[in-house]
Amino acid sequence: MKYGLIYYKDTENLGDDILSYAGKRFLPQIDYYIDRENMDLFLPEKKEYVAAILNGWYIHYSYAFPPSPYLLPFFSGTHFNIDPMIYGDYAYLDGAGVEYLKKYTPIGCRDPKTMEMLQQKGVDSYFSGCLTLTLQKYADVQPNHMVFLTDVSDRVSEYVRSRLLDREVLNLTHRFTKQEKGWMDWEKREERVETYLKRYQGADLVITKRLHCALPCIALDVPVILIVEENQDYYDRIDCFTPYVTSCTEEELLSGKVDERLLHPVPNGSVKELVDGMEAEVRQFVEKMRTVEPDTSQLPDPSLYHELFVERSINMRRAIHRLLARQISLVMQHHEDVRTMEKVMALARKLTGAEQ
Repeated sequence: MKYGLIYYKDTENLGDDILSYAGKRFLPQIDYYIDRENMDLFLPEKKEYVAAILNGWYIHYSYAFPPSPYLLPFFSGTHFNIDPMIYGDYAYLDGAGVEYLKKYTPIGCRDPKTMEMLQQKGVDSYFSGCLTLTLQKYADVQPNHMVFLTDVSDRVSEYVRSRLLDREVLNLTHRFTKQEKGWMDWEKREERVETYLKRYQGADLVITKRLHCALPCIALDVPVILIVEENQDYYDRIDCFTPYVTSCTEEELLSGKVDERLLHPVPNGSVKELVDGMEAEVRQFVEKMRTVEPDTSQLPDPSLYHELFVERSINMRRAIHRLLARQISLVMQHHEDVRTMEKVMALARKLTGAEQ
């Protein structure tokens, strides 16, 4: 059996690479690197199945789902996002997407929102947790006694530094620069992930707004304060993990409500039950793939799939991307026109008042 690593080639967020890194450690080898946003275009070297763990965030471009027929997926820690650009909801999963998911149930979901959405569509699913919680501690990391602030606001940074005058505090970001975005070399991307994770493991405290900074810190036994916004995204995607960490809004932190945790960090909550369940399920899948001989008779010939689907799909993508770019341009122009009109109306009111 061949194995594929699902990653997001053009990501601007280190969290996506941490997700792939977490899945990679369960695979016996990597034969293919498969772009998350182009899973439907994946073609193996010959007519064969390729096993893959789909534990990520799906997806920016809804037309990439369902994936290529050559993939044998295992869903654990999976999050499905609404399609904001075309459908505005989860309708992109209806039809072929739902039928595809039903073939590989039960679907392990990273959050209750995804689980409930799939169940409403008749797909057997359950809350699995996130695979980044299964990350292992590094044996060669020594305490650095740092406090890391990852993607927090300037107000939070200033407040924390004012409260921890005797501590070494360093700001980090999971946002890539233009030069770092889209690296093709996974080894470099993996080194970058490990550099961050080892920094976190040696820290006394990490404060962050990033879920995929907080969850790896839980796995590495690093005290973490997760800053949240109590909006719909919080309740859909993040709330289920707050029992395991100190969590607060930015206003709560700035008001001093979590100063005790800031000055005296406490251990995170235990995720052993979640971790044990995820690890057992993923290892069972991988072990099964070692011995299974899947029937490839129903697979299309790769050259035919390339001609009839891949080439046509690439042309379709070009058209969709052009339309989306035009849509974004029109929206931006509309906002600019509204601002201009507001200025004109304000000036008109001022002149009218002056005339009176």
